[in-house]
Amino acid sequence: VIVEEKIEGEESSFQAFCDGKHLVPLPETRDYKRAFDGDRGPNTGGMGSYKDVGDWLPFMTRADKEREIEIIDKVFRRLRGRGSNPGLRGVPFYDAFIHTSDGTKILENNSRPGDPEIQNLLPIMKDDLIDVCFKILDGNLTRVDFEKKATVVTYKAPPNYGGFKDAFPQLVNWEEIDSPVDLSRAHDLAEKYGDRIRVYPASIELRDGQTYALTSRAVCVVGIGDDIETARRISLEGIRAIHGGSLWYRGDIASREHVAKSVEHMKALRGS
Repeated sequence: VIVEEKIEGEESSFQAFCDGKHLVPLPETRDYKRAFDGDRGPNTGGMGSYKDVGDWLPFMTRADKEREIEIIDKVFRRLRGRGSNPGLRGVPFYDAFIHTSDGTKILENNSRPGDPEIQNLLPIMKDDLIDVCFKILDGNLTRVDFEKKATVVTYKAPPNYGGFKDAFPQLVNWEEIDSPVDLSRAHDLAEKYGDRIRVYPASIELRDGQTYALTSRAVCVVGIGDDIETARRISLEGIRAIHGGSLWYRGDIASREHVAKSVEHMKALRGS
């Protein structure tokens, strides 16, 4: 019995819709769980994520994706027929996979859409989500089409999230913590980028007509582009346009250096 095992590799997020009979795998995404740049600090709910133009990530191969689908299909066939949702309709699989020198392994499984990973996908889904939901209910969802675009999600969070205020007290604007969060300049970027930018408030509330951050990730910005670098630039421009609440963010989500490091790491693990 393996109690604990260290797995060295690169992580990807696999998600799939299910109509009770068919699994419809979605394009692959990469989550950033660690709080701070350089994959340092505690794990969080995800400080951001990215999707490449195609169905898998730069450090993956087609065979990696096919192996993921093979593994999840086995799990699906074993679990189907049980519980209050015997067909596993919805999003029964949001799996973290680790790609290692010894093949592809499941790190964790969740039965829900990924946060933030689903936000990489919904803005570029060609099919209407309501139509997809009806097909799930009717049992005839066999595919979902996506634009050939890259997307990058970057979150901003309050200082008490992810241990930021303890790790970097000198970077916290203590007088600004309880101030309103201004999203207007980020929303105004839609005039420049159109539907290539999305601003999604999260752990945030309205008080007397003003927006205030709560205790978790407050707001994310999704950038959409023809490549990862373009999508990242748009996402960061939106994040930097959000002011107030002494919010902070991880600045290396989907950076060229981080992506290249993942690619080289997998080459080394594969011995190529």
